[in-house]
Amino acid sequence: MAAAATLMATAPQLVAPVLSWVPTSDTISGFVAVLVALALFNVYVARVVLPRGRATVTFAGLQLVADSAALSLLLGLTGGATNPFTTLYFVPITLATQVSPRWTWTVAGTSLAGFGLLYLLGPLPQGPPGHEHHFAGHLQGMWFSFGVTGALITYFVHSIALSVARQRAELTRLREQAIEDRHLASLGSLAAGAAHELGTPLGTIAVLASEMPHMDTRERDDAVASIRHEVSRCKEIVQRMSTPDARVSALGADAAPWKLGELQAEAAATGEVEVRVEFEPGSAEQTCALPRDALGQIVRELLANAAEACRRQAGSRGIIIRISADAGMARLRVEDDGEGMDTALSRAAFDPFFSTKPEGSGMGLGLYLTRAQLRQLGGSIAVDSEPGRGTTVSITFPLATS
Repeated sequence: MAAAATLMATAPQLVAPVLSWVPTSDTISGFVAVLVALALFNVYVARVVLPRGRATVTFAGLQLVADSAALSLLLGLTGGATNPFTTLYFVPITLATQVSPRWTWTVAGTSLAGFGLLYLLGPLPQGPPGHEHHFAGHLQGMWFSFGVTGALITYFVHSIALSVARQRAELTRLREQAIEDRHLASLGSLAAGAAHELGTPLGTIAVLASEMPHMDTRERDDAVASIRHEVSRCKEIVQRMSTPDARVSALGADAAPWKLGELQAEAAATGEVEVRVEFEPGSAEQTCALPRDALGQIVRELLANAAEACRRQAGSRGIIIRISADAGMARLRVEDDGEGMDTALSRAAFDPFFSTKPEGSGMGLGLYLTRAQLRQLGGSIAVDSEPGRGTTVSITFPLATS
């Protein structure tokens, strides 16, 4: 009986906090007014501010401050500091971290002040008899805990956002630098390749010019014709380097698709050495979107090396180019029956300034530049050689995507 009497005596005080949540007509009117004002403001932002491009960092920060103030009013009308939805203050704080450091701390301070004002907007509900002081201390502790938690979240989330922003900026810088380095490397490869191509005709001109005083009239006429031909080749190489369109296409920018059958035209660059071109069925009609000039330069370099090897091998029958296409990749094999190379020379073939040609007749950059340029184009190169049997150089490069 005593327990029942005690319960009945304390029931009004225990139920009072719950009854304080029952809204009155004034509370409902104020609650609806705040929601309508907030909704109208958001409609104005969505229909007027954003379409006209007027959204700025300041405007975004002010809107978050307004959201925090509206939340304080809504909480004040529905229980004040005892409302369990006070944790919603963390929403504008977190969003502010994506705006700026100044607005992050401004919104955090506004939210903390709004939480503190909830104690003044209405009387605090009383706790159980004998625990009123403890309950008030609990509410004060909630406010202090909110302030500490809000500050920590603001600091760490904003630190993470700044770190991510720095990483993105660094990645962007590295990506741009890699693109610039690739373009510089492509230009360097193009220039060095052109210089390497110029070596053969210039060497021929030098030899013919030195021997002309000892030639008869017929030989001199043939030498002059050969010199004119080699000069024409030099002019073509230099013109290819100096033409802006050629430089752009060599970098792989805006390259027009072309058919693999066009590579047959490169067979004429070997002079007196016979070259046969064989296409697997259907491969000649396959298209490639890589720069045509770059691929042509690579094929000419391989043919020049193969022709030189054939000239140094008695009884050579010439060069065979086999071209095939499969699984989105093109494969080109340059086979010669020249003097060939042993294993050690094959491994060193791609080293810069390595050459098996007589001293002074080559720079040793041909295969080195070829491999570098193929890598930039997404391709690869391999050498298979044996002394006395000849050499087979295989390159692969991607075809045009459908």
